[in-house]
Amino acid sequence: MRDSRFLPLLGLCLAALLAACNNLSSAPTAAATVDYNRNYDFSHVHKIAIQPIARDTVETMMVSDVQISSLNEALTAELEQRGFQVATGNSYADMFLYWRFVPEESATVSTFDPATQKITEATIYVDMIDPVILQTVWRANFRAHLDDQTDTSGAAEYSRQAAAAMLAQFPPNPIEP
Repeated sequence: MRDSRFLPLLGLCLAALLAACNNLSSAPTAAATVDYNRNYDFSHVHKIAIQPIARDTVETMMVSDVQISSLNEALTAELEQRGFQVATGNSYADMFLYWRFVPEESATVSTFDPATQKITEATIYVDMIDPVILQTVWRANFRAHLDDQTDTSGAAEYSRQAAAAMLAQFPPNPIEP
């Protein structure tokens, strides 16, 4: 019977452990996978224009305006922190940033109202496109876990962490001759 006094303490410890594990799933810990054109000179890139998201596919309709805004703000902040200017128009940009959100194939559309969709797993692709040749010269993809997007401050923090992970390797280090 003496062991029964420790049950509340054990319960508190288990609750704290579960809460800690729950918070881990909402923080991006994985690095992005990056590929780029090794012959491209990134040293001239100073101004980057973030391209608008086209809302013409099921995937983009499943992303809420809040999620789009949150990720655009996070990408802007991360680029500025890395010393880049975010251009307000394409004509001023040295490079275009285009991102897209691709949910897992297991994600299904159960209603026609994107606001009711609950996507939990997706890949976010970030492409850096040369504005002259209109080709992707750098790409990162990041596995996203979007457990609860109703908490806007939590979503914003997740977006900041995801943007940092996606842009961690941009621009790539110059290759030594």
